[in-house]
Amino acid sequence: MKSNIKEVEFGAGIGDLRFGMNQDDVKNILGNPDEIENIETPEGEVSEELVSWHYNDLELSLIFDQQYDWKLVSLSCSDPHYTLHGRSIVGMDQDDFEDFLENLGIEISNVEDISDEDDTDFVLLESEETGLLVWFENGESVEFQILPDVEDDGETIIWP
Repeated sequence: MKSNIKEVEFGAGIGDLRFGMNQDDVKNILGNPDEIENIETPEGEVSEELVSWHYNDLELSLIFDQQYDWKLVSLSCSDPHYTLHGRSIVGMDQDDFEDFLENLGIEISNVEDISDEDDTDFVLLESEETGLLVWFENGESVEFQILPDVEDDGETIIWP
């Protein structure tokens, strides 16, 4: 794991990876991704405006958005290497995680059961205030995503 890409900073990124970086900036830090794919819309269509880069060994996915000149707009991680205030996010018990956020003064805006036939105990926790989404399977966090800060209009990104 890259030690300079470890600590989550809400609204800004993870370590040296900062929201607003272009693809060349990211390649200079991480090298070429293992996989590049266009993201599917909720309607099931493949979007040409959103591209996801996957770094398998780092268990890290990044999204670049054409609307913002192909800048980095999302980071998703599924490895306990990544930390928030020194604590691993992935692998944490849901109740412990909720207590952890409360102790940090971070409001949880939504907790939703997103279980289906394949994943019978799957929960999504969201903090709109921080741009954090965390997925829990069987009560344990398995992945998280952070997004940049946005203006009050909910659309205009505040770049770090």
